[in-house]
Amino acid sequence: MKSLIFIGPTFYQRLTHMSEDKVKFRNTGPVHPLTRQPVEDKKRFGGVKFGEMERDCLLGHGAAASLHERLFMLSDFSQMHICQVCERVANVIMRPDDSGKKIHGPYCLFCRSVERIVRINVPYGAKILYQELFSMGICLKFETETR
Repeated sequence: MKSLIFIGPTFYQRLTHMSEDKVKFRNTGPVHPLTRQPVEDKKRFGGVKFGEMERDCLLGHGAAASLHERLFMLSDFSQMHICQVCERVANVIMRPDDSGKKIHGPYCLFCRSVERIVRINVPYGAKILYQELFSMGICLKFETETR
């Protein structure tokens, strides 16, 4: 079989993308000061965003405890004091007691009591939402169960 064959130089370039350079992980690190959510950029040592599809995947696999830890405990854990009498948020303030001494602790400004105040765990985003609604004149009530 007779044919013409061209033999010439061939250039190809090796890729410099190595998998160890692409790995990005963090356990704890910097958070945004307003929302207390992890920052996102690799340069700022941020975390990979955990979105709705990842959440649905963990729910579908029955990993609710892992999901709770990832989205709540390691992200923006916060606590609020709730008065069970009037079901509103109690503030932690310096207040005078019966003898006139100043004490620091939770106190309900609505019903003026220190009785039946419980501490609940909420995401910090929910706490910010409550504070913004309260600043607009909308007061939320929280139903808590007695243990």
